[in-house]
Amino acid sequence: MKAAVTTKPRAKGRTGPRRGGRPTRAEAQAIEERILAVAAELFARDGYAATSMERVISECGAGKDTIYRRYGSKREIFDAVLDRSRSRIMARLADLEAGQSRQSSLAQLKDLARCLLDINLDPELVAFKRIAASETLMVEGSDASPEPDAILMLLRTAVSRAQEGQHLVAGDVAFLADFLVNSIIVGPTTLAMFGYRPLASAKERAVYFEKAWKLFLGGRRLINKKQLIRDGRCGARGRFAERTARRRIDRA
Repeated sequence: MKAAVTTKPRAKGRTGPRRGGRPTRAEAQAIEERILAVAAELFARDGYAATSMERVISECGAGKDTIYRRYGSKREIFDAVLDRSRSRIMARLADLEAGQSRQSSLAQLKDLARCLLDINLDPELVAFKRIAASETLMVEGSDASPEPDAILMLLRTAVSRAQEGQHLVAGDVAFLADFLVNSIIVGPTTLAMFGYRPLASAKERAVYFEKAWKLFLGGRRLINKKQLIRDGRCGARGRFAERTARRRIDRA
């Protein structure tokens, strides 16, 4: 039998409404965060089937009516847990973008790819993906929007900016973004979903990422070399353009 998740006992009056009235907005948000934090821990630790509404009620210390007013079923609370996880991921990516204003577009893309690798190897997110895959919750009856959409849009935007800065070959942005994900993120994430612990240490992850990133860039350099020299031989200033193209290749 699986051990129950250890949680701190509820402080009196802490997760319930104030005596004699409705909870304030801040209190209501604190109650909701407490419910979702406990539910996330239970789902990640014990899986979807073993996590019941009754267990969530028992562990978080909120009243049954308090929870059922917000979430009518286990599916609804799991959807809310996914939305909470997604919001936290998007906030993290927004913070990353805010600190990149002085970086080149290629450096921004690299930082984003590394951040996405870290996010996808987060044990809680791995557990949620495992649940979604095994229970087919994201396909059958879930109201939660597909997780990759907003994140892939950010990645595609970063790829497009790198193309505009002539760091990546021109072409299908969606294809290049998918290729980057498959080159760097999919392999370790798949291993994690099968119960392995790939790239467990920060050093292992850093070494792996640098190797994978160089391999990803290797393809675009081979393509760019042919394209730049071909384009450099066109026009009235062909020789000067060719020398410029070759210098760009050497610096790449």
